[in-house]
Amino acid sequence: MQYLSAVLIFAAFAYVFLIRGVISNALSHTGRFPSFYWRAPEAFFAISMAGFFLLMALASVGRPAGKMDFKTLEASLALYGGIVVLILGFLIYRNNDPREAFGLRSREWLSRIGQALGTLVIVIPLIYAAQWFAYFLCGPQSEPQAIVTFLLEHSDIQARLLVIAIAVIAAPLTEELVFRGCLYGVLRQTVGRYAAMAVSALVFALIHAHLPSIPGLIILAIALAVLYESTGSLWAPVILHASFNAASICGAIFWPDLIK
Repeated sequence: MQYLSAVLIFAAFAYVFLIRGVISNALSHTGRFPSFYWRAPEAFFAISMAGFFLLMALASVGRPAGKMDFKTLEASLALYGGIVVLILGFLIYRNNDPREAFGLRSREWLSRIGQALGTLVIVIPLIYAAQWFAYFLCGPQSEPQAIVTFLLEHSDIQARLLVIAIAVIAAPLTEELVFRGCLYGVLRQTVGRYAAMAVSALVFALIHAHLPSIPGLIILAIALAVLYESTGSLWAPVILHASFNAASICGAIFWPDLIK
């Protein structure tokens, strides 16, 4: 028993040093971050996009959790698509190149897959540990996120494909454009990257309007921002976000008892 405790303590310290080293190395590559300058109209637009998500989440505070259905998911999918078009369209209308603003260089996403998956492997134990602890504190009555509940209740292929379309494609692309591309970019320019990471991570966690998930989502958001800093390309956090959501979906499908 003492031997096992010593091994676990050693593993915990090794993991902390690993995380510290990865973050330190990632943040040393400041020159890779997009040099796009957020002028007042673009900055106001970016903050408004993040504020829109936050207001929607705040509107649900104190209300009973709504039951998600196919129409709700389809509406969410359309909303995500509309927001992406709106962001890119606004930047182009303002004579800005989205590729320059977010480091979206052609075909670069292929080279970011390995970095994103490597980051996921490193950070996912910390995320799940934080979420487990939060669920423990919130008590056994805590429910999973609505989309996870929907997935647990609907095993047909149509439901699963719809959830995958939202969680693995639409949500990562839209939320990374809003929270890492826009919000983090503006805050980084005005208050520095550390304050930008803290604020954008907190807002990102809050917009999901699910108390037990907040600690894990804050950790995920910080990892997404660090990866963005390291690569200078929004493709990397998009892929990491999509991979994390895909792992969560697989857990809900193949190991539902761990979630219930």
